[in-house]
Amino acid sequence: MTDNQMFRSKTKSISIIGMGWLGFPLGKFLVKNSHYVKGSTTTTSKLTAIEQGGIKGYHLALPDLDNRLDFFDTDILIISLPPSIKDYNQVIRVLLGQVKEHKIPWVIFVSSTSVYANANKRVIEEDAKNIASIHSGVRLLEVENLFASDPDFATTIIRFAGLYGPSREPGRFLAGKTDLNGPDSPVNLIHLDDCIGIIGRVIENEIKGQTFNACAPEHPKRKDFYTKACRSLGLEPPHFNNDQAPFKIIDSSKLVDVLQYQFIHENPMDDL
Repeated sequence: MTDNQMFRSKTKSISIIGMGWLGFPLGKFLVKNSHYVKGSTTTTSKLTAIEQGGIKGYHLALPDLDNRLDFFDTDILIISLPPSIKDYNQVIRVLLGQVKEHKIPWVIFVSSTSVYANANKRVIEEDAKNIASIHSGVRLLEVENLFASDPDFATTIIRFAGLYGPSREPGRFLAGKTDLNGPDSPVNLIHLDDCIGIIGRVIENEIKGQTFNACAPEHPKRKDFYTKACRSLGLEPPHFNNDQAPFKIIDSSKLVDVLQYQFIHENPMDDL
């Protein structure tokens, strides 16, 4: 299936908050498929590259925003911001206000599988817990609910597993580390190509009011995967002890069923 065959829905105006590792290539993909795309950045030096990608660029000094900006005059707002950014919770509340102020009909919120505890089992969407991320301290389930519970607009939530792809080679994550536990823990990862493909399919099929896990269906063992990942880059492999660790297996079967989606990268081991 070609990109143009993939998009049968009418052309939409789509605004993307966050022209980073995911947002920028996603924006270019949507432009290629005949959508009108606006993209925001907090860094003015990125505006030229954004415009060269066919995206109308905006410098937004989050969380301070000008309500008059036509950036928020859009059919769909995609929020693709890492929770690690400064004042994340404040930024989210400002964006929620903009959605309501501008009467944006549909929000696609990029979330994370950090909403699941390491409960030593396969987890589905209903297993999410209101826990703080170990990386950012943000309680993402609370943030999700701010949007999903609002009756004034539709929300689609996509919980991505660990991200990998261009400029995010997994071999660099644990290279040279020692005395790591959990050698047999399953790996939960998703490639950039699938992140873009999934969001594209959600837009194409206008899937609203749903929450999806998004993770490659194959889950290699942590030691096997990261040892191979490091060696493929010529880096020192990590060293694991024999202590097992709590784990989770992200189940994306709902996404596959509802979107009729075929993963491009089914097994992260195959990309090493």
